[in-house]
Amino acid sequence: MTRILFGLIGIISLVCTMIILIALGVGRILPPEPELLFTASFNLRDLNIYRMSMSRQLIVPVTSNPANDFLADWSPDGEHIAFVSDRDGSYSIYVSDAQGNNAHRLIESSANQYDPVWSPDSRNIAFIEEEGGYGGVLLYDMASGTTQSLTDTYRTHVSPNWSPDGKSVTFVSDLDQRWNTKIYSVDIATHVVSPILVGSASNPVWSPDGRYMLYITGYEKVYFYLWDNTLGQSSLLYDGDFDGNDTPAWSADGRSIIFSAYTTGSNSAIFQLPVAACLARSADCVPTALTTIVAFYRQPHWKPTHSLSSQ
Repeated sequence: MTRILFGLIGIISLVCTMIILIALGVGRILPPEPELLFTASFNLRDLNIYRMSMSRQLIVPVTSNPANDFLADWSPDGEHIAFVSDRDGSYSIYVSDAQGNNAHRLIESSANQYDPVWSPDSRNIAFIEEEGGYGGVLLYDMASGTTQSLTDTYRTHVSPNWSPDGKSVTFVSDLDQRWNTKIYSVDIATHVVSPILVGSASNPVWSPDGRYMLYITGYEKVYFYLWDNTLGQSSLLYDGDFDGNDTPAWSADGRSIIFSAYTTGSNSAIFQLPVAACLARSADCVPTALTTIVAFYRQPHWKPTHSLSSQ
């Protein structure tokens, strides 16, 4: 009887071990869980940062503060988050792990800081520092903890975004002081600033392959344009009947973009737009709402290790 009992225990242990090994193997084969990172307010008072599992429509708070936490950006490896918070009085940049733990302030300064964006190699964060009502584009080195200015002058510099090769940062500015924002690029090595797009434009973001730069014009009615880096010309991607002006984000494979826009009153939603269908002027060029809970949503980002459009 004892031998039979020990034999059964041995078989059960072997089966359990095999189940665990199979589960681990499947976990390596299956793609990472598709997730979104965004800023939201569910009480129309304070802003916080959230993650959402797309398969389960499960929203999990990354930050939960009576202060405002917003303008979050996922590091390229998906392990850390940079964001802006006024929890210490001024608007400062903080970095935490992807779950919102171990948040720490990057730079001790009385100046307001906005728009942190990770470099493709995760070694630097470009951001905007405000001084006297104007902004400059700065660079923070994660290894040394040092900061350098990429622009000599402080103007209305906003919306920094890295080129995919990590050699330059694009931004929007009224640098020519003609009250008409344009898109510029600053070389990281030389700090030389060059205009990319002449004409009123905002919120530039490069496609993963570096061919296209997506940007927005308008406000009450938003127009999405693609500037072709190869051809040196722009084309209309989507003429949306949306109210709002939010920075869009590309999927990892460059096949779709996401953005937030107002729906009714102070509420908004996050939408997905297929790029190829819109370029082809297809009837399939229709935004799909990714969020269903009524709230105020802003600044959505893909999880860097997964592409929603691949589902």
